[in-house]
Parts: sequence; structure tokens; C-alpha cells
Amino acid sequence: MGDLRKKLKQNLSTNLFYSKNDRWWLIGFSMLLANGIMIEPQLICSSLLKGQLSEMWLYWSVGIGSAFSVSFFAHLWRKVPVKTENEFLFFRYSGAGAKVLHQFRSLYLGFLVIPFFISFSLLAFGKIFCFIVGIEINVAIGIVTFLIVILTFFNSLKERLQLDFVLFIVFILLFLIIFVSLLLNTGGLSHLETTVQSSKNNFDIIPSLGSKTFNAFIVFVLVQWWSASILDYPDMNGQKLMATNSSKDLIKSIFIPSLSIVLFRVLLFTLPFMAVCYGYANAAADNELAFTALFVKALPSWMLILVLFLFLIPFLSFVQNNQNWGGSLLIENFYKHTIHPNLSDAKTKKLGIIAMIYIIVAAGGIAVYADSIVGITKYIFAITAGVGPVFILRWYWWRINAWSQLSAMLAALIYPPILDWLYANNTAFHQMIGSLEHNFNIDYYPIKIIVLTIAVCFTWLVITFITPPTATKTLETFATTIKPGGFWKPFNNSGKSFSKLRLLAWLLQTGNGFLLYFIFWNFLIGNYALFIGLLLLFVLGFFVSYQLIQKANANYDLELEK
Repeated sequence: MGDLRKKLKQNLSTNLFYSKNDRWWLIGFSMLLANGIMIEPQLICSSLLKGQLSEMWLYWSVGIGSAFSVSFFAHLWRKVPVKTENEFLFFRYSGAGAKVLHQFRSLYLGFLVIPFFISFSLLAFGKIFCFIVGIEINVAIGIVTFLIVILTFFNSLKERLQLDFVLFIVFILLFLIIFVSLLLNTGGLSHLETTVQSSKNNFDIIPSLGSKTFNAFIVFVLVQWWSASILDYPDMNGQKLMATNSSKDLIKSIFIPSLSIVLFRVLLFTLPFMAVCYGYANAAADNELAFTALFVKALPSWMLILVLFLFLIPFLSFVQNNQNWGGSLLIENFYKHTIHPNLSDAKTKKLGIIAMIYIIVAAGGIAVYADSIVGITKYIFAITAGVGPVFILRWYWWRINAWSQLSAMLAALIYPPILDWLYANNTAFHQMIGSLEHNFNIDYYPIKIIVLTIAVCFTWLVITFITPPTATKTLETFATTIKPGGFWKPFNNSGKSFSKLRLLAWLLQTGNGFLLYFIFWNFLIGNYALFIGLLLLFVLGFFVSYQLIQKANANYDLELEK
């Protein structure tokens, strides 16, 4: 009992922040495990059952933005002299705008957005848990929520990095055991190849030209990835990247773990095809539940506990990392900074625990009332549509100010429900959108993303030019400290972006992201010669991209020394 109290006390002193100068591989594998890696096969299975695998581009298009983030923003966080990513706002902006934005963003993310993020993962794991254990989904969500509340008392970011690495190894070993068992119990890869090739299901990764799915695909890969994704790491990953030793280690933490699991992802993608082609998933009432049927029907009952742990490991990492981020926003960034500046460290940490408990309880409530994982995803994209450009430009354009970012976030929060209400209740507006749906053969959601992008961007651009710019001293400090390059005309020594190298690296990474799905497909159908050839091409593209970014960052480091 005494050891437990000592452990709790230690965690209360370190539950909200990263530790400086952590090893790159700890940071890298923690980021990888915390990205919801086991949710993707659930969604693939759901899309396969609907005969629309290409609908997955709603999610896969995010990879374009991830590659953009690595190329253009990851290196910049190394020189940001703050403790948390939200404190960056005071470093980049000035005056009342910076104060209001700091307060609003702390509450907006901590009270709303982060619980929605967690509810996405909570609903996904809840569906796995309820199917395996044989209970109602709401009961499963309640049990899992209670479990996370208990584990909150042991949630420390410093220990999270170390624990994530150990759990990642356990996760991979569990996956290999389960994957081999599935192959042995279902006839092996050769039987799966024959079954897939003889299947009448629609397995097209790229949708048919001119179809509704194709037109949505165009919106996802040309608009959504930059409009509705926040690309400059203003999240928990940003805080972790600030903990690396150097820009070289920073890039290693992103690239090397990702390369190490390429073959794992190929095997992982195989599972939903097993579930659908062998008919295990066909009888499920909920397409997002169907994936679990593969394990329940094809494995002995004693192995289901291993399956549960396989899904539990990345789920816990995702949830606890985001809890930690939300706790730091609500307590350190809002309460302590705005209401009680002299709050003792002990009380700060205790309030951090309370904040993290609120976050998981709120996420549990959202998950109970959510219709689907896809529904949560679309809501999150909708309330960020049009915001992405501000987060990009604040690093590279001096004219972006606090009111630009605040107006973008507020507009993106307010406009979606207004748009939905008009679509549902205003006849003229509904007919106008319906006409667009008919003429362009496209569904409401992609149109919604385009409309919101235009409306939100127009709003923050107007606000930017009718409000005064950030104070000259603040801009000069930012430009000469970070030296990001870009458009900093009023200031000398603002650095260079080395954009040609970064652009080429981004294009190669994006190409590799698309290539991975074709690598998987040739593995699935047994075309191993082409599979190996494409895999080698992937590795080549990976290393060329890695070298390009390292070269750009080396040039950037030299620029910083001037």
C-alpha cells in the first residue's frame, strides 16, 4: 500500500509534461502506437461490406497532410522555447489577441475537441470489447471508461514514452501470434489468394471515374487534407518532438519507426479481407462491429483474451496520450495561467488528474450517443475545415495574427451546425445543395467540406486584414529565433525554408503512401514478384525522402547559426 501511494505521488508530479532530451526511438514508437493503429482495419472491413473500399480515402487522404507536416513543420518545433505547444501562441502572437486565443484554445480543445478525439477510439475499442465479451455496446463503453478513470492516476507522460515502447514490442508479438493462428485456422495465404480472386466483392482502391465515390475522393485528396487537418503538430506530437535532442533525432523519431512497421501494416490490412471473403463478417448487424467476428469465429476461445489485449494496447496509448495533452491545456494553460497563477505544483498536478478524468468521462458520454466511428470522424473534419491554412501560414507569413487563428477556429465551430440546419430546414438552400449533388454526382459531405473551407477562409482572411498585425518586437523575435523562411519582409535574418528539398521529400512520401496500398494488394493476391519490386521501390523512395529532409534540416541548422 505504501508503494502504491509513493507511485501515485510520483505520477502526480509528472503527469502533464514531457521530459527534455528523450531518446528519439522512445518518442517515435510512442507517436506510432498512439495513432490508433488498430482502428484502420475495422474501417476497412466496414467499407468492404458496403462494397466501397475506396471510401477509405476519407481517412487515407490524411497521409498527404502527415507527409506535409514531416517535411515542412517538424524541424521548427526544436527551437520553440516553450514548455507546451499552447504556450507557442504567446511566442508567435502578442497583445489581447494572444491572451484571448490562448484561453479559448485551451478550453476549446480540452473541453470539446480532445474528448471527441478520444470518443472516436473509445467507440472503436468498445465495439471490439462488446463483441468478444458478449455484452451491450453501451455497457462495454461504460466499463472501458471506468478502467481509464482508474488508470488516470498512473498516467505520466515521462513514463508513457517508456511504457509505449515496451507495449509496442508486446503488441507486435501478440499480432504475429494471432496472425499465424488465423492463417493456420483458415487455410493459409494460398487459400486467401484464391478466395479473394474469386470473390465478387468490389475491391477497387481507386473509385470508378465519374462515380460519387470518385468525386468525393477528389475532394479528400485535393481539399480536405490541407483544409480540415491541422498540419503543424499543434498537439501532443508537437510536445514530444520538442523533447528530442536534435533535428536529426527529430526526423529519425518520425521516419525510422514508420519504416519498421511497413510489413506489419501489409499483414494488418489482410485481416479485414479475411473477415469479409471468408464470410465471417457478413452476418453482423453493424459493419463496424463485423471485423471482430473474424477472431471470434476463427480462433479458439482461449485466444480471445490475446485479441482483446492486442486492441487494448494501442487504445490505451492513444487515450492516455490525449488525456495528458488535454490535462495540460485545461490546468497548466488555462486555470493556472488565467485564474490562479500562484497555484502550487502539488495542487496543479491534482487538478490535472481531475481534468483528465473529466476528459475520459466526457469522451465516454460522446461515444454512447455516437452513431458510428465514421460519424465522429466527419464531425471532427467539419469543425476544422478552413482552419488548416492558418496553422500553415502562421509559420511562414508575418501578417497572420492571433485574431486570424481565433476567427478561423470560431467560424469552423459555428458554421457546420448552421449549414446542417439550413440543409435540413431551408427549402431553397436544400434545393441549391441538391442541385449541386445532382449536377456533380456528389454527396452532401464533400460539398459541405468545400463550402466550409471557402466560408471559414474568407472569414479569417477578412479578420486578418481589418485587425492590426502582431507587435513588431514579437514578430522579430519569432522570425530571428525560429528562422522559418517564407514571407517575413519587414525583418532581416528570418531564415530560409529550403522549400525545393522539402517539396520533393513531401511528394515522395505522398507517393509512398499511395504505393503502400498497391504493395498490399499484390501481396494479397499472391503476385509476390511485383510485391517485392514495389516494396523495394517503397524503401528506395523512403530513403531518398529521408535524405532530402535531413539535408534540408542540416541547411536549416547552419542558417540558425548565422
